Amino acid sequence: MDLHERLLVQVSTRDVYDAVALAGHPGSGLVFTGQAAHDAVRMVRRRGYDGPLLADRRRYAGSARVRGTVRLSPDWIADQVESGATAPLTDSGYIGKGDHEALHTILEQALQWEGVIAVLPVHARWVAEDRTVLLRTVTDYGVRTALVIEDGPPYRPVPVTDGAGPGAAKMLVAAGDRPPYRPVPLPLLGAGVEAVAALAHGAEWAAVGVREVLRHLYPEPHEARGGWRRGGARSAFVPDRLEFVPVERLREETCGCSSCHGRPLSRLAEAEELEVNTHNAAALHRLRSRLLRATHRERWWRDLTRNAHTTKA
Repeated sequence: MDLHERLLVQVSTRDVYDAVALAGHPGSGLVFTGQAAHDAVRMVRRRGYDGPLLADRRRYAGSARVRGTVRLSPDWIADQVESGATAPLTDSGYIGKGDHEALHTILEQALQWEGVIAVLPVHARWVAEDRTVLLRTVTDYGVRTALVIEDGPPYRPVPVTDGAGPGAAKMLVAAGDRPPYRPVPLPLLGAGVEAVAALAHGAEWAAVGVREVLRHLYPEPHEARGGWRRGGARSAFVPDRLEFVPVERLREETCGCSSCHGRPLSRLAEAEELEVNTHNAAALHRLRSRLLRATHRERWWRDLTRNAHTTKA
């Protein structure tokens, strides 16, 4: 069950009964999110799911998030191993702007467990101005890592869908829209379409959240700026525009994924959340299949995003 070139679906523990259906595509897998994520892993293993499974405790998010200097939990690692997770993820805290102490603390602690993946939830500056330092530090420690990138500066709001100004800006940056903010070639958790961008630029794997709160790491304290729509708002992935769009704003564009079969996406405005998420997973994995066939993946992604921007214009 290796994670090589996998596009995982990131869900909450309340999605446990629907999750396997969302991860039924070749090259997929699941990331359960929350304090009881390892229990969800155990449950789907008992039901016979044999694909990759990860558990992200997500202590780095929300108003009660902890700093990355916090002690990692050996029990959390052991619970994941016992539950059948493909690899244990650390229960890391948040790494703020310029917080080198937090970065080193997480990586140093992660060295004590063989096969662990150190989760690095970082302020956006780490993948923009400080990316060289970030990559060199990760390389020096030699620990497997996965990034979670916070929304916000230096990613500035742009005209948006998905209800998230800074989040949409993050997508454009991840798509290679503004050098030098190219995707970091490290695995990515809690992402949107930038997960595909990460794969195109050399990441081993990446995970796409099924709902907005799992596609963004919101800054704290939260401010209602840029039209952000935190929480349960339903958004559908529009392949031609490479973006998530609130279902009530969908146009008459069609989709050829295995869920839509050429039907208009606008029908999803009246659909249940599971149907919307089924489309999202199918459309994104169709995009992944195209990526794997590309002879030059970075150029393919660059051309794709250029065409998407033309479509939106």
